[in-house]
Order: sequence, then C-alpha cells, then structure tokens
Amino acid sequence: MISLLIVFVLLFGGLDFRAGIASANDRLDFREGDYLVSLLQEGDGYNRVFKFTPGNRITATNTKFRLFIYAREIEPTEYTVDYENCTITMRHAPDLGAELHIKYSISPTFEWGEGESGTDKIGNALSEGDGSTRVFKVTSRYTINSSKNVSLYIDGSKVRPSEFTFNHENNTVTITEKRRALGAKSKIYFYFPKTSISGTQPSHGEPAAIPPSGPAVDPFPNTTVKPEFQVPSGASFPGAITLNPDHTFTVNTTAATSRPAYFSYLMVKNAKGKLVKQIRVTPNRPSTYSLSKLGLPSGGYYFYLKTVNQSGGLAASIPQFVPINNEPQKIQVFIGGQLQGYAQAPVNWNGSALVPFRAIFESLGAAVEWDSSTQTVRATREGKTIVLTIGSNIAYVNGVPVTLSAPAQLINGITMVPVRFVSEALGGVVEWNEASKSVVVFQNKPDILTSVESEKTPIEAGVQEPSEPSASSPILQNISKGITNSSDIVFVIDVTGSMGEVIDYVKETVKSFVDSVPSGSNFAIVGYRDINYVDLYNPDFEIFDFTNNKDLLKAQLENLVASGGEDVEESGLEAINKAVQKLSGSKNSKRIIFITDAPVHDKGTSPEMAGFSLEEINANLQANQVTLDAIAPQSGLAHEQIIKLVQSNHGTLYDINDANLMQLH
Repeated sequence: MISLLIVFVLLFGGLDFRAGIASANDRLDFREGDYLVSLLQEGDGYNRVFKFTPGNRITATNTKFRLFIYAREIEPTEYTVDYENCTITMRHAPDLGAELHIKYSISPTFEWGEGESGTDKIGNALSEGDGSTRVFKVTSRYTINSSKNVSLYIDGSKVRPSEFTFNHENNTVTITEKRRALGAKSKIYFYFPKTSISGTQPSHGEPAAIPPSGPAVDPFPNTTVKPEFQVPSGASFPGAITLNPDHTFTVNTTAATSRPAYFSYLMVKNAKGKLVKQIRVTPNRPSTYSLSKLGLPSGGYYFYLKTVNQSGGLAASIPQFVPINNEPQKIQVFIGGQLQGYAQAPVNWNGSALVPFRAIFESLGAAVEWDSSTQTVRATREGKTIVLTIGSNIAYVNGVPVTLSAPAQLINGITMVPVRFVSEALGGVVEWNEASKSVVVFQNKPDILTSVESEKTPIEAGVQEPSEPSASSPILQNISKGITNSSDIVFVIDVTGSMGEVIDYVKETVKSFVDSVPSGSNFAIVGYRDINYVDLYNPDFEIFDFTNNKDLLKAQLENLVASGGEDVEESGLEAINKAVQKLSGSKNSKRIIFITDAPVHDKGTSPEMAGFSLEEINANLQANQVTLDAIAPQSGLAHEQIIKLVQSNHGTLYDINDANLMQLH
C-alpha cells in the first residue's frame, strides 16, 4: 500500500479533484498507441464510483472510452460514464487493491506527455489528413516560444525534418512539397519539447490558469528531467551489421552505445515488417552469428540495430535486407522484399539467373505481350518498351539494342528471361547474394519502421503456429521437474527496458512449461517496473489473474512490453509482495518464478525508494510457504539479493544469460 501511495502521489499530486472539466494546468495523460491513458484510484472492495480526471475535455461523441482493471478491459455494460462530472459507476465494486485505468481515443487538439527521443515532450494531435491539406493548425494549451527540436509523426512513422516546417508564431505545421499530401484519415501527431514552453493560454474555451506573460509552467512537475539521449539514428548510428559469405553475420557497435543503462539489440523483421526476433548484443565488441541458427524459414528479412535506455530514448540503424535460403541449391528471387514463387523454378544459365518472363514483368508492373509467330516478348511500362526474342542475345529498350548476358529461351515449355536485365531495364536495382543464392530486386527504397509501436507485437516468422521449443529450453524445463504436485504459480517478471529478449524467451517457452507441470495447476503474471518514476508509456504493475489456459497465458505474456525504468534497481520486492497476496488463498502448492536482470530497491538500504526490505519479503514468503525460483544474474548486487530469497525458500537460481532466444534453435 505504501508503494501504491507513492505512485498515486507522483501521478496525481497537486491535482484539483473538483467535478467538471480538466483545466489547462491539470496533468497530462500518457499515450498508448492511438489512446491516452489516465490512472484511477485503486479499488477498496466497497466503492463503485470512481473519479477520472483526464488531461483533455472528453465527451461521449469526441472519443471512444474504455475501462480496464488489472489491464483487462471491462465490458461497457458493466459500468456507466458521467462525462459532465467525470465519474464512472460500476455494477460491482472492484477488489481491494485492484488497479484501474481508463483509455480514451485521441482526437484532434488532445495533448499528452511523452518521452520522445529521450527528451520530455508534449504531444498534440492535429486534424486528420484529407488527401490534399498541407497546412495544419496546432491548438495547444501552452504558449510555444520556439520552432526548434519539434517532431512530427504520420500514422506512426516519423517525418523527416526536411519534409515539414513549424511556425511557432502562428502555430502552424506545413508539410513541404518534398512529401506527398497526406492520405484521408491519416493520424498526425506533433511534438514540441517541454523546454520550449513559456506559459499557458486559454484552451477549449477555458480561462488560462497562468497568463501567457507569466512565469514558465512545468507540465511534468512530478517527473525528473532525463539526460539527453546521445545515440544518433539512421546512417549515423554507431554500429553495423556485416553479412559474411559463409552464411553468418557480424554485429558490431561502438563505445557510444555502451554507456550505463544503455542496451543494444539486433532486431529482425519479416517481409511484412513484423518483429520476429530480438537479440541482445554486447556493445563495443564484434559478435558473429549463424543465419541458419536463427531458426527462420526461407524468405526475406530486415535486420537493424537498436540502442535504447530506460528513460525512453532510442536510436536505430537503417534496416538492411537479408535473404535467408534454407535450400541453397535452389535460386531465390526477391522483388521489393517479397519472395517470388514461379511455376518453373529459376535456373542458372552460365552465371545468369533466368526466370519466367510473364511473372517477372508483371511483378515489376509491366504489361506483357507474346507473339508466338515471331517468338517475341514485348513488355511496356511508363513509356518504356522492352523486346526480347527467343534465342537472341540482343534485346531492345525503346528501340536501342542491348547485348544480353544470356538469351531468352524455352525451358520445359516456359519462356525464361534474364532477371537482371529485365529488372534494371525497368528501373530496378539488382543484387546477387551469393551466400543465400538469391537475386534481390528493389525498385523503391523499402519503408521499414523502427519505432516502439512497430515492435510491440512480436510474432513468429511464417503463417503457421510455431512449434514450441522442447529440449532447447532448459530453464523452465528444469523448474518443471521440481514441481510434483498441482501448484499455483505466479510469474513475477521485470518488464523494464532491458528485459525485451528475456520476456520473448518466456513467451516462446511457457506453453511447453505449462504442459510439463502436474494437471490442476494455475498460472498468473505480475509484471513490474519502478514505482519511483513515472513511465509515460506503461504502468508500474501489470497484473493478470490465475488461469489454467496456456493459450490465454501466452496471450497475456504477449501484452507485456519491455519499457521504462530509470536507475539500476527496480521495484521487485513490491511485485513479489503482490504475488504472495495473490497466492494467499491458494489450496495448491505455491510457487513464484522471479525473472529479472536488475537488483531490487530494498527498504533496508534505501528506505525512501522502497516499501519493503529483503527480510520482510523473505519472512512473508516463509509464512505463506511459497517456493521461489529465480532467473537472474549470477553475479553482482542482484545476485547477492536474490540468492537469499531463493535459498531461504527452497528454490533454485538460474542464470539469466541462459534465457536467450538464440539458444532455442
């Protein structure tokens, strides 16, 4: 309760809880996708009426309203909303300690707080695109005194600074002619730094709480200004991925990514731009990996490096295309990143790859004609005409003869043409990847997002449900061997920014773990961050109820996103205490699996940062007869703390370095 009170004071301290509409001086909500999130007071087991104080004026018509308890959405039939008085009345009182929050969809003029590129910024929703408008008005509660360090996102993608301008004197954003006009219904989010605010101004028809000429206003009075994130993105990112001829690749980042609380990853997305792998890499030291051991099906992938810190700063390299061929005796052809399938497989003719003529021309956007009497192929696109004749080494591009490296020819009754000539003649850039025996053709630069939003739902490559790892997932298997009775098991998982790969490891292995424990067992999840810092993206705790449905459990794990954290220690003791509370009524054997890469805040050594000491939590575990296993570091302060809990409660400590996705394949 002490820890929750700290959170409550941090988030809501200084607010005016009067009935009515939030004023310009109220707190800003934080964004989650296209929704804003506002936290409510926790349940006490009796109260059914809850006050909400959003940072924007919301009504039944200007937004979509959603209510959550412990991150589980509540059906609208279970509550009523009074928008005028900002209250929610529920049919049933939430349990004692239940964490409640609302989400409401972002509408034009809504504002929120967000850490963007490691800097405290204020987000503002502009009017949606209509297909032609290029000038948008910024309607803000704040007086903005500078056009520096602003940023713009359209449908989740960051806009290059050269493609828009911001005039702070008339508060307008202009999309330049370098970028095509926005599509209809495009979501446009504009960000300006907290440091550019000189005061507040009337907003939504309300009087300003502080005159525009008054002193500067801090829209985040309860948060600490974070140090500027120092790692650049794009072509300047301090690292590289090198593909090697032996079907391996080498990852190397420089010292710029190795600062304390910075974490670097290799990110792998499939051809559709969905995240399929995230691998923690050691900064400032080259590491070589086998492409085949990634366990990915044949196809096209995009690799990039990303460095993040626990304050929301992030930087990413430019994604590079990597073809993977698990059958190197067969030639693959990729166009625009997509693996092509042909009725007649591509063939190698004296060093030139030949493909069926109609398929290659049509995939490149050309119209095709076949003249059987002259054995001639004619293709046209955007004023360009290409003519090839079966058996001839000469082709014609707009009437100009070109010598071919291989003639068009019939193979198994199908006309085959050289893929390099055809692609380059139609404006494509062609590369031959020797390691994967692949032809790679791009007509346009691929647009692969590297934002947090684009990585929130990792999926396995391929369309079928991936098979669960078995002999290669030793940690959870070894834990399951020690469970001989039906048990109620709580996964207590650190979900701060450095834990992405470990969370993915648990996601991949949890189904086989559930299958291997005695029947009648139930499973719950407590995800935690740090109660001492406001995470603009995610709550301090994410708690899911017990279930024996392994698919539901995995779906709940999929909702966990590694984000936030500030200093090295996290609120692990508070999370364990919540897990013990969940287990207090269990009739089965009780077990906690504690997963973290960081030490915990301990009231015994830093009372101002924690609500519990190691000794108190240890006594609580023993009093409730809870076994505690841990996946944690094997050295350092975290090991010194956690080994005490493990050894005193009949558990085992496993090395977190073994919770590695690479070891699953």
